[in-house]
Amino acid sequence: MSDSRVPGWVWITTPALALAFVGFVIYLSTLPSSDELAAVKGDARSVLQQGIDRAKATVKEKASASLPEEAKPAYDFYRLLEEQKVEAPKVDAYVSTPKDAEVNYQYVLQAGAFRNASDADQMRANLLLLGLNAYQEGSTVNDSTWHRVYVGPFTNRSKLNKAMDILVSNNISPLTLKRPLPQADATKK
Repeated sequence: MSDSRVPGWVWITTPALALAFVGFVIYLSTLPSSDELAAVKGDARSVLQQGIDRAKATVKEKASASLPEEAKPAYDFYRLLEEQKVEAPKVDAYVSTPKDAEVNYQYVLQAGAFRNASDADQMRANLLLLGLNAYQEGSTVNDSTWHRVYVGPFTNRSKLNKAMDILVSNNISPLTLKRPLPQADATKK
């Protein structure tokens, strides 16, 4: 016996690889060349375009046959807009209030409203610590007492805005109220 024996897996793998190679070569021979492939793609595109054109023509024929010629879209917006007239009311020009004019009102900022008087007093104390002129008033609404905390009064808008900035910077959203001046204060000026 000879020692040059070939293993069994070589006898199985070698013919399998040879058959796979022959199959791949046959597959490559069935593919069209690049010129033929481009021609097939071009033919497919032209057939597709012809089908699209025929479908569009069919849709146009059906649409024109089903609608009478005098029927038009119902978009009259532009025509109606041109025909419409809007009468603007006569408005007097804005005239600024003179600096020396007498002020007949004052502004007050409502910083909060509480059902509990101690909560309102605590808010008032915090506002006083911020340097604001704060006070509270009680009122009855629907048989329930509310304690409202106010800052002010202000007759000057710049002081009002400064107080509002302080409140907003402390996460308090104030409500601005415009009140007429009491008659005694208005006559002193």
